[in-house]
Parts: sequence; C-alpha cells; structure tokens
Amino acid sequence: MTKKTKQKTVNKQAFVKKENKAIGTKMTVEEVKDFLNRMTYVDCDPDQIMKKLSEDLLPRIKAHNANEKVIKETTETAYKAMMVYGLDTQYPLAETVNKSYRPLAIEFSRQLIQEFDCKTPSEKALAQIVVNAYLRVIDNSKRFNNCYEAGEYLSKERTNHLSVMSKQLDRANRQFITALTTLKQIKMPSFEINVKTKAAFVAQNQQLNINPPNKDNSNKNENIEPK
Repeated sequence: MTKKTKQKTVNKQAFVKKENKAIGTKMTVEEVKDFLNRMTYVDCDPDQIMKKLSEDLLPRIKAHNANEKVIKETTETAYKAMMVYGLDTQYPLAETVNKSYRPLAIEFSRQLIQEFDCKTPSEKALAQIVVNAYLRVIDNSKRFNNCYEAGEYLSKERTNHLSVMSKQLDRANRQFITALTTLKQIKMPSFEINVKTKAAFVAQNQQLNINPPNKDNSNKNENIEPK
C-alpha cells in the first residue's frame, strides 16, 4: 500500500467516525431553538446593540483608543440605541415631522407624558401619537394658509389642491382628538360603587317597575283576623 493510498484510507475512516458521532448526537427541535437563540442574532437586536456599546465601543472611546473607523461605528450604533429607547428619547417621533417642529415634538411629548403620568409603553406610544397628530394639524394648517394666500386666481387645479389639503387637515384633527380622548380614558381614575341591599336585580336594556303597596289594601289585610 502506497503512502498516498494509506492517507486516503485514514481520512475515510476519520470521516466515517465523525459521521457516526454526529448521527449519535442528534439534537431535538427544542435544542436547535435554544442553540439559535444563544448563538445567532441580527444586528438590530436591542440586547446586542447595547452589549456592543457597553463592552466594546464605548470603553475604547473612553480610553482614547479609537480610530476613525471605531468612532464611525460607535456613532452608528448609538443611533440604533436611540431608536431602541425611542419611547423615552422621542427620537423616532422627531423624525416623523418637519425639522422646524422637532424641538416642539420632543418637548410636547415630554410634557404630555408628565401630565398624564404615562408609565407603560402603550401609554407613552399613545402620547406620541397625540403629538404627531397635533403637529400634522399645525403643519397642514400652515400649508393650507400659504396656498390659500398665494394668489387670488381660481383654477381647477388650485381648488382641487385646497380640497385635498382641507381633508388632510380634518383627518389629522380627528386623529388628534381621538388619540387624546383615548389617553384620557386610559388614565381616568377608577371608582367603586358600593350597594347595600338585601336583594339586587341587575339587567341590561331592561326596565324594572316596582309598584308600591296600596295603603287601603294593606290596612284591610291588617284588620283581617285568621279563622
């Protein structure tokens, strides 16, 4: 047997041994899921974003051991982190409006969250919807007035444009009122009703009429003696 043939035989035996071992250690579906959860992730995973910032990028920035590439990566990752905590930073909300309204969007959102004492994510998200709708009312009003005062001429195109803008303004106004009303209802303090009675009858869409006893009949009954 030549040296080359002998090497092929050894490699084949090692491959067969490896295959047999793999077959003997098959994983269950649950084990595969657990492996994927622990070993794989996407670059937009909030946990991985914060881990990368805290364990790698920010320590290097703090230690002044960062080149231009690290600084750029840190900036991009920090941007993702701001999006992760968008309900607190109001950063995603600010990106939905015109640049001139962004300071107002952030401040109004903070004041609204403080006013209604928003604690849960759903309450904070609803507060941001209120702000977004309000700013669309302001922006559409401004655009409508600018277009309306642009000239006194009348044309079909201008009339149609004003009509569309008017509908957009009405829609934004309805969304603002609906979102604000919903937020008020969610944060409305609950109340309790205590009813003290020996008997109670509760019905929906029904009417309960109780006729008081006739005094004459009650007197007659009182005067009747049992036989």
